[in-house]
Amino acid sequence: MARRQDRRGKTGNQSPARRNALRKILACAVVAATPGALAENKRRFSLPLARDLSADAAAAAKAHTPILLFFDRDDCPYCERALREYLVPMSGEDPWRAKAIFRQIEVDQDLPLTDFAGAPTTHRALAMHYRTSLTPTIILVDAGGKPLGEPLIGLMTPDFYASYIGDAIDAAMKRM
Repeated sequence: MARRQDRRGKTGNQSPARRNALRKILACAVVAATPGALAENKRRFSLPLARDLSADAAAAAKAHTPILLFFDRDDCPYCERALREYLVPMSGEDPWRAKAIFRQIEVDQDLPLTDFAGAPTTHRALAMHYRTSLTPTIILVDAGGKPLGEPLIGLMTPDFYASYIGDAIDAAMKRM
């Protein structure tokens, strides 16, 4: 069996140290490419992840504000744009921060979550409860988790998306 020569004309096998280094690099690449390898949201822009909706509900009831649930999927470019250009800036501005509690739900992940009744559940199960299969989806709910209007599904006309969100928040506040 003939030995192969590399482009420098050298023959032989790779050193054990080099092989180990290549194995480690390959292992890291496999882990990084595995769906669900990270337990948290990997987006550059995100709202606070929903963790305890019963606590959020108590705060919403006290302030008489709705809870804005943003249903997100990690591989959704429209979700990223909605977060970057509309929801994250709105959630940080005083007029909007006082009008709603903003929370993000990862529809494709089993992140732990306490529901509105205080029971343990997951982000994926909550998304199934609200029948959200398309992302991005925004649903405004009251302190009991009851929807306060029709969901905003998709990134509708981007020029008017902030207005759609604002109108949905205002309508939800009137229904409370």
